Amino acid sequence: MSDIVEAIPPASRFATTLDRIERLYLLLLRTAILVIATGVLIWAAWLAVSATVRIMRSPESVVEQPVSVAASELPSAIAPEAVKAAAKRNDGPSLKAERQFYSRFVDQYHSLYQTRFEPFRRAEDKRLNRDEFDDNFVKSGERLAALARGDGDFAKDRADLEELLQAMTQASTLPETMARLKQYKEAVKKPVRRQVERFRIESRRGWDSLSTNCESWYEAPIGCAVTRQVSVPYTQTVTSMALPDGLLSHTQIFRGMQDRYFTLLTERREREAASVTAKRADIAEGQSIGWGSLHLMLYVLAGFLILMFFFLLIAIERHQRRVNARV
Repeated sequence: MSDIVEAIPPASRFATTLDRIERLYLLLLRTAILVIATGVLIWAAWLAVSATVRIMRSPESVVEQPVSVAASELPSAIAPEAVKAAAKRNDGPSLKAERQFYSRFVDQYHSLYQTRFEPFRRAEDKRLNRDEFDDNFVKSGERLAALARGDGDFAKDRADLEELLQAMTQASTLPETMARLKQYKEAVKKPVRRQVERFRIESRRGWDSLSTNCESWYEAPIGCAVTRQVSVPYTQTVTSMALPDGLLSHTQIFRGMQDRYFTLLTERREREAASVTAKRADIAEGQSIGWGSLHLMLYVLAGFLILMFFFLLIAIERHQRRVNARV
């Protein structure tokens, strides 16, 4: 056996080794090209599917969802805002249906106030008639004026007020609301002392260098002695009967819950609108990315074809080797 190995020329042994190494490299290259080509093909398919999904989505498919305020959220209102001045009524003749709705709503809302909140009014509190209640809490005149100017949305305002009436009706029966109203009604006034700064007029003698109402006013020192009326501040302790701190009147409780309703409603609408805007922007960005992915997919397919071309060259060369070996 050793004689046979020695009989093979060194050049032939080197050529055989090179052939083996070449076949190994071709095998590795073919395997690598097949793996890369398969990955490229899967990538192209994924790009096509994801791009199609992004492009087919429409920003208009995202719509704002209606928001609402639960009655249980209203009693947690803190201090209400100060009562504003009565609004001027300026509704146009074409707002008959709107005017009828606001009139009917004020009647219902005022009836709720009289039934659930007015019984807790103290003797010194002012009783609000229908028009005063409207000017303080509903402001139907301002709402009609806004509609006449084209600034308002009657359908939206109507839905908000109807939901307000329902929420306030439910909130007025909650234990927390009843406890606050009873606490105000049954509270006892206590004497409270406080320091008040006031002014009184006093007469003071002084020298006026511009006065000429005396003899020899022109001699040094020039002027005359005069009596002035001076306002002098002083502090006085005043005792008055007042309710304990932290109590809210029946009108303050009513206003606080109403203000909280509109505050929560506005916040949730703004949050919903921002969410919808963000989703629509995300879809629009996805569409842009989708078109870019389609373009990239074309380049990926081109790369796949180039890889297949090299693989074809390798396959032809391998086939040619087999043919030459048989010959």
